[in-house]
Amino acid sequence: MNYLLTMTEDEIRYVCSAIPLQDSVRYFKHYPKDFAKIMPGFRATSLKKQEQVSGILFRSRNQYFISSFIEKHISQCLDEISAAINEKTEEGASKESALLQTLPHYFFMDNINLYFKLIGAEYAEEFLSMLSASVKIIKEAITEREHAKSRLDIKTSEVSRLEAELERVQTEQGKMSRKLSERLDEIKTLKRTNTDLEKSKGLISSHEQTIGDLKQKAQERDDYIQQLKIELSGAREEQHQLEKKIREELAKQQKTEKYRQDAAQKPKCPKDLDEFRDYLGYNFENIGVPTNSDYYPLLKDYLSEVLFQGKPIIISRSTGLSLIKCVSNTLVKTPAVSTLAFSDDITEKSIDNFLSQDKRIICLDNFIGNYNETVLITICDRHKDKIIFLTVAYDHTLCFVPDELMRYCHYLNLNRIEAFAGDIELTEAPSVVDEVETVVISIAPDARWSVALKEMFEEFGVRGALSVYKSSLVSDELSLCRLLAFDVLPYCTDVLKIAPFNVSERLVKYAGDSGRCFYKDLFRRWFA
Repeated sequence: MNYLLTMTEDEIRYVCSAIPLQDSVRYFKHYPKDFAKIMPGFRATSLKKQEQVSGILFRSRNQYFISSFIEKHISQCLDEISAAINEKTEEGASKESALLQTLPHYFFMDNINLYFKLIGAEYAEEFLSMLSASVKIIKEAITEREHAKSRLDIKTSEVSRLEAELERVQTEQGKMSRKLSERLDEIKTLKRTNTDLEKSKGLISSHEQTIGDLKQKAQERDDYIQQLKIELSGAREEQHQLEKKIREELAKQQKTEKYRQDAAQKPKCPKDLDEFRDYLGYNFENIGVPTNSDYYPLLKDYLSEVLFQGKPIIISRSTGLSLIKCVSNTLVKTPAVSTLAFSDDITEKSIDNFLSQDKRIICLDNFIGNYNETVLITICDRHKDKIIFLTVAYDHTLCFVPDELMRYCHYLNLNRIEAFAGDIELTEAPSVVDEVETVVISIAPDARWSVALKEMFEEFGVRGALSVYKSSLVSDELSLCRLLAFDVLPYCTDVLKIAPFNVSERLVKYAGDSGRCFYKDLFRRWFA
């Protein structure tokens, strides 16, 4: 519909002034060539004022480029108003209420009559005047409301800004409060430090005085030390001379002690062996050994021979304890003998210390078969001045030790003499026998009897070094008989567990029924 043809110039001017500036400028920019025809030399973007644009629209209203824009704008506005009114009436509003709610929002609000003219609606002049007044009032209210809302938004924004500023100020105030607290603490600390500093100044002054006194004392001490150094130098020289004398004296003492030890470690024997035999016989008689027995003189002679050679004597504990008491009571005036029993934790040092005590007769019990025999013999060899008895619980134990051991010990067996068995009580008066260093006399083996013993050993099954050694001890027939009675034959019987008369023809020939041996009855009684 061509609305412009039905409108007066004032109405057209009104419409041109009501079209928004931005809509007109956007239209001109979209059609720059057409715009250049009506406004040569101008650009659409240079149009900044509503009056200027309204004048262009009104002046060029008869040109299609402008008239079509105005017509389109009027048509679009009318369509929007119609749609809004329909929407409100559909929601239940009356036609008048819909008009009042819609028209204040469009540019016809200032010319209600033009709106109804364009839509072809006729109303009474009174109604139109009242509607126009109402629309204006509503428009003013809307405008006022918008202004109020704008002011409210500004105030709200201002409140938000002020709240943010308040929060910032409060934060800053908190920081400042903390800083203030820190500064107050620092001030307190500085005050304390200042107080301490004043005290320190006093202490420093006191210490400086003390240091001065100490320096003076140090100087005095240095002088004193220098004097002491001079005296020390002289004392060291005297000490050096004294140490030299001491070393010389110690060397002399050590040399003397060595001589004494060497002498002490040498075997000793009674100065008078006959006296020893007599006293020993008294002790034997006291425990019940018959003095008229055939073995009695053999036993005393054999003991007088083996006790004083510096070699340990191996003997059964059952008979050895009585013999040891008799020997001790004869030699050193007491039947009590120091005894060291074997234990698992025994050491070489403890054995050596035991043997080093000032005792003439000593007993080591149960070491054979339990302790290293090589070490034991080595220790005993350092104490040849002692009479050392090595007691064993069972003679058969010797069967399990090397034969070589018997070369460094004497085997003594008294198992067949009842008087030595058991724990006897010795009541014989003790005696003391003077002793001297044993004079070693080389034994010249008797060719006949030494060979005879060696032959017996071979028949007993004993060969090698032990056979040779035992045979070398035979100097005559009597020494052979002593060995047979208390060493060789009991060794065969109690240690080797053999019957010597059953295995040795040489023994039978010598000590049998037709043998020449003086002690053949004794040997057959004990060992046959």
